[in-house]
Amino acid sequence: MDILTKLLSLLAPLALGYLLKKVHFLGAMDYRVLAKLALNITLPAAVISSFANFTMDYSLLSIIVLAFFSNWVALLFTYATTRRDWQDRKLRSLKMICASSFNMGNFLIPFVQQFLGGSGVALTALFDSGNSFMATGGVYIFTTSVIKADGEKVTLRDIFRKLFHSVPILTYITLIVLALLGTRPPAALVTIVQPTGNANAFVSMFMIGLMFEIRFDKAYLKTAFGILGRKYFCALLLALAFYFLLPFDLMTRQVLVMCAFAPIPSIASIYTEQIQGDVELASFTTSASFLISCGIMIVLMTTL
Repeated sequence: MDILTKLLSLLAPLALGYLLKKVHFLGAMDYRVLAKLALNITLPAAVISSFANFTMDYSLLSIIVLAFFSNWVALLFTYATTRRDWQDRKLRSLKMICASSFNMGNFLIPFVQQFLGGSGVALTALFDSGNSFMATGGVYIFTTSVIKADGEKVTLRDIFRKLFHSVPILTYITLIVLALLGTRPPAALVTIVQPTGNANAFVSMFMIGLMFEIRFDKAYLKTAFGILGRKYFCALLLALAFYFLLPFDLMTRQVLVMCAFAPIPSIASIYTEQIQGDVELASFTTSASFLISCGIMIVLMTTL
């Protein structure tokens, strides 16, 4: 019953956001305000609170490297299995961009925060530290390099500029370094930011509700399901490897399993636009991945 209550507390804001958009109480683009609020205020506050009682083990730093290479599993698998699309470079690029990377801050952290508490959020922040390099441009650079799709060029310098202008990433790095030095955030700071951090789950899920849009366009379904099939097949392989092969404690392995099933990052639509690809298809696929990942998280919460 407790698990069901926690699930409803997460899904209710999502449903509310979607409902308020449909009745035109809020506009479809209002999610942008909430995205800024979540990424720059409530998410960093939640992460700061999570490190208040988190003890860093040096072996956990391997999660950062693990996250970086996890992106390559679906990226290379999609590259290898889309050779028949070699003439349609934009479509093949879209498939690679959408099949890779993981949405941590806006999607997974609220789930972890609600069910596993501060230590779970800290572990997710470690994973996102490695994931962000690929999500913010690494996938795009590789894709446009090997497919030779026309579009705006992104360099490694652009990636690092984005990373070091990202409030969540700067928060992760600062807290990880402090934890390695055996230092925790000041108690007074934790007390101040905790109420704001507690609001992160509501703000993030409400924002997803505003972004969420599924249109059953037959022209999109086959392509979208192909992308999602590749993504979640690779996610399953990663989850099994994380859970059964890694030498971490049970909670860490559970968090990593959840990370494997995180949905497509919203930024995939932006990179699709940069290659003059089908942005509506990318948005449709992203929304569908939110729905699928929600279902998977429900199953994971009730079994793990």
